Amino acid sequence: MDWLKGELPLRDMRVVDWSVYWAGAYLGLMLHDLGAEVVKIESPTNWDPMRTVMDVNPGVRGTQRPLTPQELANVNQHFNEWNRDKLGLGVDMAHPKGRQVVLDLVARSHIFLENHRPHVKERLKLTYEDLRQVRPDIIYVSISGFGQQGPERDAMALGSPVEVASGLFMLNGYYGDPLPAKTGFSYGDPVSALVALACVLMAVRRWRRTGQGGHIDIAMRDVLSFSVGASLVDWALHGRERPRLGNRHLVYAPQGVYKALGDDQWVAISVRDDRDWQALGEVMGHPSWHADPRFATAEGRRHHHDEIDAHLEAWTSNMCPRQVEQRLQAVGVPAGAVLDYRQLRRDPQLNARGMVQEVRHPRFGLENRTRSLWARGHLPQPIDRPAPLFGQHNRYVLQEILGYPPEAVAELEQEGVIAEEIRAPGTATV
Repeated sequence: MDWLKGELPLRDMRVVDWSVYWAGAYLGLMLHDLGAEVVKIESPTNWDPMRTVMDVNPGVRGTQRPLTPQELANVNQHFNEWNRDKLGLGVDMAHPKGRQVVLDLVARSHIFLENHRPHVKERLKLTYEDLRQVRPDIIYVSISGFGQQGPERDAMALGSPVEVASGLFMLNGYYGDPLPAKTGFSYGDPVSALVALACVLMAVRRWRRTGQGGHIDIAMRDVLSFSVGASLVDWALHGRERPRLGNRHLVYAPQGVYKALGDDQWVAISVRDDRDWQALGEVMGHPSWHADPRFATAEGRRHHHDEIDAHLEAWTSNMCPRQVEQRLQAVGVPAGAVLDYRQLRRDPQLNARGMVQEVRHPRFGLENRTRSLWARGHLPQPIDRPAPLFGQHNRYVLQEILGYPPEAVAELEQEGVIAEEIRAPGTATV
């Protein structure tokens, strides 16, 4: 894969990205980074909610007043992160002429991506069967909370409801705490996007060999439930219920996150076996407690975990996290400084691999955006453009890609079928 030579797997392919929030948008972003041209389509009255879901109040504006929805629509940093490098088309898909624009675009594209509840595309007549009429070999990708079939197909599918329904929620929580806990972010979104990406690449391979498209149905609940498979099998075979372990482990001991020198500084350590235990003692200078026979076996260390944790933290709290990490990793003991998102921006390893690029956004100003996952290192793949303003590329898509004459585009603009600004839901087009 060489972006300098244009040798990307999905070169010469076009994706119509009708996505909202995170999962679908992230998939569209990764497809771009593999070489595809991605056109993000949104309705002026039903745009991607991530544009306006929270007020980021960028400091470049010099004011802390709440932003209007129109202002917020183009500066939301979550939206701008997951939609960089895409073309933006603002089209009223509920209008017959708007739907025809979408069909014309699909006819000139290879992949159609959507992550709406099933009834939405059925109402707008943008299902797989509908699009096959204009592009028989279309690769149609659906990411939804619960899948395209079954009694819960139209259930609300944000991160939390899906995580609760997957079984993952019940496994997560503090050690010994009866209260289950969320993972801390919408874990199902990026994981489902990665699963969908693997399916898309296999579908593209088949398309290139046979000319056949198909419908890919990814359910976020399926993906997350698959991740708890070991617990499910353990229960089915042995009737054992997995306890909530927090930072601990069923086998490794000690394992946890320990205070380090400084305010809110932490280091993670995991002792997998007796060899790790002996190496840990050597690094610490063989303190007397380390030789306690109660700690000689993994079973004994698990039984006395609290006591070992107290000894370990007395040692780690006198060193910075990186120092502990380096000393333990040098002898083969898994350890790592716990970094927050602010430290990542200055991380020497990530920067050496070109993780972040500064991009100028026409409304927000300078942004730090993460680069492609696939082309890092000495010559990381650059970001071509920031995320699109709403409807920013209407004329380019309609005239350059679809071949509409300028007067036809002007007529669609006048009728409100295409737009460069969001409108209040329920606002009728002319």
